Amino acid sequence: MSVNSAFGETERRQAIAFLLLRLALILAVATLLLYLVAVTPGVPYHVRELFGSRPTPLQALLFAVMVLLALGPPALLGLQLIRRPAPWAWLFPIAMLAHAVLIFLVFRYATPIASVHDLVGMPQWPMPAELERLIRFVALFLVVSVSVAGGTALLFDITRSFQPLRVLWWVLYAAVFLALGYWIVVMLAATDNVAVLLRGRASPVSWLALALWVLLLAFAASLLAQRLAGVFTGTLAAVFGVALLAPLSYAVLLLATEPRVLGPQSGLSALEFLLSGSRYEYGFRGSQLFGRYLLNYLVAMLLLTFAQYPVWVGYSTRRFARNPLAQTAAAPGTVMGEAD
Repeated sequence: MSVNSAFGETERRQAIAFLLLRLALILAVATLLLYLVAVTPGVPYHVRELFGSRPTPLQALLFAVMVLLALGPPALLGLQLIRRPAPWAWLFPIAMLAHAVLIFLVFRYATPIASVHDLVGMPQWPMPAELERLIRFVALFLVVSVSVAGGTALLFDITRSFQPLRVLWWVLYAAVFLALGYWIVVMLAATDNVAVLLRGRASPVSWLALALWVLLLAFAASLLAQRLAGVFTGTLAAVFGVALLAPLSYAVLLLATEPRVLGPQSGLSALEFLLSGSRYEYGFRGSQLFGRYLLNYLVAMLLLTFAQYPVWVGYSTRRFARNPLAQTAAAPGTVMGEAD
């Protein structure tokens, strides 16, 4: 069933107003959160350096737009892959690649070149430097975006679709993108920061563990975003799921990252390095390290929630349909609204 047949003119206007108001709200909250991240002591300095020496609210707004643009569309594509696999089984990889290129263009001109090189490494291949940066970035970003798509897809399938075989489409594309990313980022580019920070000089196991960590984070964010959008009704279940996934994701990140980044005799772990508040603030262990992780987990999960929230709100605007019961009658055996 098409959107036009399910929604009248009045209902469409209601749905658009409903969406725009909430988009403005999450953009404002995300901007405030990122500004606090930029000016709060103790935040990992790798993150604060993205804002420069004098962060401004306008910078935070631009970064909020970039974060929502980077993390929101993969969630939508993952949901669509499960909802409507007939067209999206073929559109999904094309859309993911196009989105990754767009994010590179935004990231390239929104951050200092030194931050770009910290992420993808210095150009070395016999090709234009900008093209090499693009290839490396897309390969690395697809690992993140396909994992974000997987978090949304899995939750939607568990709570709304109940058709597990559709998840196999995501499994197929995840395997392709992860293999492609490993070949480019690790085997061809030997990206320094990736090889140093991931366990075993970026072994295949640590590469998969990194993708699993993003997947768990995205799944937790989907739980919260789906509840905030009114699609899911179990508030306690959503909070419990987010809390349960925090230590689980921490364990997975420990598996993914190198325990001794400066050699066998080093006491500095990759996670300690990543969570340090300054270049001279190291030496925290155990519960202190886990406490720092929890704070960063919360911020990252909230940003992912804000990015996914419009996707779930868009799904929940089906309440404006003139006759939602007719949708179920038109497609027996599907979840309400799944036929459009």
